[in-house]
Amino acid sequence: MSRNEYNNCVDLYSDSLYRYCMKLTSSEMDADDLVQIAFQKLWENHDKLEMVVAKSWLYKTAYRSMIDAFRKDKRNREYIKSQQGDVEYSQTRYENRDLIHRAFEELTEEQKNLIMLRDYEGYSYNEICEITGLTLSNVKIILFRTRKLLKAKLEKWVVNE
Repeated sequence: MSRNEYNNCVDLYSDSLYRYCMKLTSSEMDADDLVQIAFQKLWENHDKLEMVVAKSWLYKTAYRSMIDAFRKDKRNREYIKSQQGDVEYSQTRYENRDLIHRAFEELTEEQKNLIMLRDYEGYSYNEICEITGLTLSNVKIILFRTRKLLKAKLEKWVVNE
């Protein structure tokens, strides 16, 4: 990949990669860091990569960097979560968007990643397999079960509130 191709990658993919990272982390600062790490690693490996695989490589790198950071900060986040306790939200106080966000936050990192890649970023199942390293059947099964789980959670909350 040449310098111009790298610059084109930055122009083409930085915004969508940022949105993806933002949705995964729910933090502007963390999303900025992940995007920067992904593009830094792309530059470090630009001589080994072709422009054709750059987009999926960037998403895969950002996801893996997020997982690494998640593992490092896990203990700290668990402490913060225990301090906050269980907060009940009322549908009359919040929009449906907040209920969806709440349900999304209860998913595992893998479930969030697959939902983001497929439903938010519009990747095909094969592209998701390439990014995550999962088999096609695993991707389809996890997405089906995750959507079913989200639907059940949302229906339960709407009925109970």
